[in-house]
Amino acid sequence: VNINDITHRVMENGEFHRKKIQKTLSDAINIEVPYNFERIAFYVTGGSHTLIKEWMSIMEATEQLTLDTVWLARLKQDFRSARVTDDEMCGALRRAHAELSYVADPHTAVAMAAAEKLGYDFTTEVPSPKEMVPMVILATASPCKFQEAVTVALGEDGWKRWEEDSFPCRAKSTLEMEENEMHHYPKKEDSSLSEVQSEW
Repeated sequence: VNINDITHRVMENGEFHRKKIQKTLSDAINIEVPYNFERIAFYVTGGSHTLIKEWMSIMEATEQLTLDTVWLARLKQDFRSARVTDDEMCGALRRAHAELSYVADPHTAVAMAAAEKLGYDFTTEVPSPKEMVPMVILATASPCKFQEAVTVALGEDGWKRWEEDSFPCRAKSTLEMEENEMHHYPKKEDSSLSEVQSEW
């Protein structure tokens, strides 16, 4: 995860506590409270609807859920995580580019940096030690959507080279299309929301 690390905190110390979002270069994973934690909890508890409902009720009421040591130990049996800063994400993106000639989107680069923190080397095909579970990183998007992050990592020249050599054709043709004029429907003071919507 990036520095918005509620998932990492629950896996490290059992603290599923809401915190204010911080801006990052991997903004699609800037998550305050991940909805899919319930799925992980369901798996870890062996499908205990009652316990999950209790946990989520506590979270909804207090914005904090702290797993006890038994459930934290159970969670750690199957899951590991790492917290990744923007600098670490950019470093992983640069390494992938330099060593694999691959430009990742920032969210995939977060996964690459997390893998490194957990002891994996994504830049080589050398097998990990036998005690380590094999790792797979799935790319989540095209870097063409994340010019700012790629430019921070690779510099203006790096972005321009990638844009010239590898920018997806369909995305390029979309950018070259004429933009449709935007329609604006301001709400009149004496109109209800449904009246404005019917005009849309």
